[in-house]
Amino acid sequence: MWSTPRLGPLVVGQALAGGRVSALARGPGQVQVTVALGDGQPVVFELVTAPAAPGPFAALPALSYRPTPAGFAAFRAVGDALASALAPHWPAITHVAWPDAIDGLGEDVAATLPLTALLSDEALARRACVAPWTRLEYGARPTIGPCCADFQVAPAAESGAPLALWHGPAMRGFRRALASADAGATCRASCPRLRGRTDTLATLVARGGPAAFRANQIAVIASILDGAERPATTPLEVVFPATSFCNYDCLMCSHGATGTLADERPPAFYAALAAIAPGLGRIEVLGGEPLASPVFRAVLAGETFAAAPQLEVALTTNGSYLTPAELARYRHVRLGHVTVSLNAATAATYQAVNRGLPWARVRPNLDALLAAHRAARNPRAITYSMVILRANLHEVEAFAALAEADDVAVRFMLPMHDRNQQSILTDAAAMDAAQAALATVAARLRARGRDREATRADGERAVLAARLARGIVRALPD
Repeated sequence: MWSTPRLGPLVVGQALAGGRVSALARGPGQVQVTVALGDGQPVVFELVTAPAAPGPFAALPALSYRPTPAGFAAFRAVGDALASALAPHWPAITHVAWPDAIDGLGEDVAATLPLTALLSDEALARRACVAPWTRLEYGARPTIGPCCADFQVAPAAESGAPLALWHGPAMRGFRRALASADAGATCRASCPRLRGRTDTLATLVARGGPAAFRANQIAVIASILDGAERPATTPLEVVFPATSFCNYDCLMCSHGATGTLADERPPAFYAALAAIAPGLGRIEVLGGEPLASPVFRAVLAGETFAAAPQLEVALTTNGSYLTPAELARYRHVRLGHVTVSLNAATAATYQAVNRGLPWARVRPNLDALLAAHRAARNPRAITYSMVILRANLHEVEAFAALAEADDVAVRFMLPMHDRNQQSILTDAAAMDAAQAALATVAARLRARGRDREATRADGERAVLAARLARGIVRALPD
């Protein structure tokens, strides 16, 4: 079931025979109308396409009600009025096409609707990965594609404006491969997104917003179902590094040693993004350290995307720039997600792995971010991220416990390459230990109802298990 502000002739807040409509909801083959009686007590009325037995309201026998402490006499008049209002619209009112359901979310940017409520199981399973139809990612080399270049068979060395790349040969190739169930033509078997099935129609959630945004979401979903190679859409998400520069020198990452502000995205790039902003739901900004870019910080503090109220900004950051003062500068930004690369559960391991600011300097920034998250009317989602290395392998479970204590999401990633001889992929015993730790973490996450995070952990674990089973003991992405 999903909430809706309008249902046939009814709107939330409408007076009805001495009561008031307080909520409207619909689902496959059914609708619910909650009416607050004069004394404030709610009564939930239900209307289904094929009722098991006739209800007590003569004007519409398909209408019934949920058990309630209120006596029938207290809401009979409300039920009769409701039946009379809905009868001309039944049974059509219990049927809703998925495009109409998404369009029905309206302008409310907080309204959401999972596709699992709209599409059949067959449709939901139609694509192993939907990223080629939803997401455009700029790599650091430069490369482009629907995901991280490390998991692409042959990353395309392309650059340019988002819309031109979206319709270019590289993205068309990914769509062609995924539509024909030939993911191996473009995607490495080591891709945890593909293995974990974390980017499917079943994981997509439609959102409310301006009409252009809703229309683009509808067109994107239709293009996924059709397997369109050249969809008449714009991306729902664009991912890009703001700069390769980073003020840290993490054991597993070369940005701290080789990154430079000379490659930061220029103002013209953000102007090109603004041009497709009406259809965008999210930009995800990476690095290096994205907040090290003066241009990006200026864009973030400015009004570039103010005309697109649905547009969320996601950051992957080490957190060193997210001081309380900087967070105040960005308070108008719809920060949809902040992933903080912590990579450690203790101060000593944090310093050893990240080789940047000490934990004592970063923890207050996290506390400010958490406080903003709890206070925001548009809550910011936060994830603590760990790349599993030899140096922090012993803290995998403790890291998950840290995220649980701070009530944030947790993400684990396998290292790419073998910088500083830190890859666990070159040691079968370390791989097995990581696999066991991830299994424990995934079980704990599921017990807490964090299924999506558990699925991500299982995706990384599946890569380890597959490589161990095949005797592959070497660094990714090979």
